[in-house]
Amino acid sequence: MNSNQQASWQDLPVRIVSAVIIVPVALICIVWGEWYYIGMISIISIVMVYEWENLFKISYKNFKGCLFLFWPVIAYCAALEGMWTQSLYIILGFAFIFGPQLWLGSVIIGGAGLSLLWLRFMTGFQTWMVIWIVSVVIASDSCAYLVGKLVGGPKLIPSVSPGKTWSGAIGGLIGAGCVGACIIGYLNQGIEHSYLIGCVLSVLIGIMAQIGDLLESKLKRILGVKDSGKIIPGHGGVLDRCDALLTVSILVALLTFFLPSEIEGVKWNGGSLANNQLIFNIKPNIPLYLFK
Repeated sequence: MNSNQQASWQDLPVRIVSAVIIVPVALICIVWGEWYYIGMISIISIVMVYEWENLFKISYKNFKGCLFLFWPVIAYCAALEGMWTQSLYIILGFAFIFGPQLWLGSVIIGGAGLSLLWLRFMTGFQTWMVIWIVSVVIASDSCAYLVGKLVGGPKLIPSVSPGKTWSGAIGGLIGAGCVGACIIGYLNQGIEHSYLIGCVLSVLIGIMAQIGDLLESKLKRILGVKDSGKIIPGHGGVLDRCDALLTVSILVALLTFFLPSEIEGVKWNGGSLANNQLIFNIKPNIPLYLFK
């Protein structure tokens, strides 16, 4: 291994240590749900909004910057009271008062946060839905990193992200497909073609994850910055770590909303949260029956 190859692996131990700390904490919050999960989503959103403001050199110390710092959480509060439509107005409409740069951040960060709340509390699949997409995103990112380092080869889009390779992208999709197929297949043993369908769905999620990663890389390149922050050793900022999940969560939430699903006429509000009560009217669904 030459000096350049050795240098390219120097951040791996730090990345592993960060993941060992972050992943179990996130998993506990996802599984326990309720205010643990809501608190995690809120804290992560505030940190990402802070990093977004820094990207555009907007101070959080004035009234506008401080209000925007908590803007997604305001939308989450509306959602917790069952006002999902109003929460979308807050994220997509009223955020225009902050200007186009912060509005875009509101759409991306706030939209992803609402999507993750929706997937965890307002779908019939709840915990496993979130575990599935998070696992697929992690597998895509990790396998892309490892395969790209080991195999190398032609660059994917060097003008956007010089470090990403075609081998890494393909390795990431294979990793996403394998992990997603295992999760869906395990949950649906005996259902015909469940592993194959799980693999296909997970590869599609992997593609969206890589698109999200590239979009954030393009934004940082335009703004002339390398990382959105330094809060996570070996990874950079929270935006750097969650960029793929932002696009994936929004896409999957939209699919569960517009495609036929197991849930029709769901009623849920903050009062029912304490008792972990969700009221469902069940009907057959396609294609998300795999998460029963």
